[in-house]
Amino acid sequence: MSVFNAIIKSLKANITTIVVYLTIFTVFGNMQARATASTQEDAFEEVTVKVAVTDKDNSALSKALVNYLEETQEVVDPKTDDPQVMNDNVRFLIYEYALIIPEGFEEDIKAGKTENALSYIAPGTTLSQYLLTEKLNDYLEDIVIYLNSGYSEDEAIALTHDQMVKLNDTQATLIDKSAKNHRSFYTGMFTFNGYTLLMLLCICCACTLTFMKDRDVSNRISVSGMHFFTRNAATISAVFFIGAAITGVVIIVIALMSRQYANDKLFYYALDTFSLMFVGLGMSYFICSLTSNENLINMVANMLVLSMSFLCGVFVDTQYLSASIVKAAHFMPLYWYTTAIKFINDTPTNSIICKKFGTYLFIEILFALAFFTAGMIISRKKEQYAI
Repeated sequence: MSVFNAIIKSLKANITTIVVYLTIFTVFGNMQARATASTQEDAFEEVTVKVAVTDKDNSALSKALVNYLEETQEVVDPKTDDPQVMNDNVRFLIYEYALIIPEGFEEDIKAGKTENALSYIAPGTTLSQYLLTEKLNDYLEDIVIYLNSGYSEDEAIALTHDQMVKLNDTQATLIDKSAKNHRSFYTGMFTFNGYTLLMLLCICCACTLTFMKDRDVSNRISVSGMHFFTRNAATISAVFFIGAAITGVVIIVIALMSRQYANDKLFYYALDTFSLMFVGLGMSYFICSLTSNENLINMVANMLVLSMSFLCGVFVDTQYLSASIVKAAHFMPLYWYTTAIKFINDTPTNSIICKKFGTYLFIEILFALAFFTAGMIISRKKEQYAI
């Protein structure tokens, strides 16, 4: 028990490291997850655009068009007649869309000239702006159709207005209820967690194991009369306790931050995360077998984990990576962690526990065993040759 307590106390030297990486995870992981999260519910959500309207015609038709925009969008005063200033305002997002209704607008529409009847400032840079341009074109074309069909101007305006407002309230119904092609907040957080957790485990656990290699500590334990098996069992227990504690804290942080986006798959994400914990412990043992210098431990951990994070889909999704890079990533444990995360995201809850998911977790455990084996071989060789 004394060895266990000593190892836990040695963790105090790494409290700053834990706080720093948890802060990075909380801030940047949250930003990434919120930016990439999407669901079926908001896939076809109607977006209101802030439109600055300048009406130079002041006709019945131009006023009707402005009225339609006021009912369906957010209309604001541009407070300028200078097109260059309007363009700058759109670019700096003071408003998202600028519309100029020129003089003679009504006469052109009555003559059937809808093309270039309106002036747009920086339209089409986003999907919502492009759709608004299309709606305005449809509005004018409908007016012309009604006028050519013998309706009066007032009747054409009323019919077009009712039709366009009703069209704006159209709701999309998704027949396919699967989560595929949608990324949950959990997926974003747990994906970024691949970097955070491995860094925390590699640095904290490797430094803890290094503490046990200190000559003074080793000599004190040796003369204590404690059995070899008891000594090593306490060391292993302490390292696993630290790994489980760090992993548990990370999962709790994600659960607390994800309350707004919570779903019923947290258990499966946690299961994948604990599999990654064994990889982190294996890597920390491997790094510790290479060096006892804490600065070198930090350097090697950063080199390994950062490289894997860029190649295995943590920082850059694998769909944006070349086929050769993805093939190389198959030989890295973090790839199988992120692949399992994607599988959980895309699969219904009652179908997650299957052979494929089990294979992903098993491969992670095999990588952990490989790291432990490599570390043991290096340690054994160092002991043989007294390095």
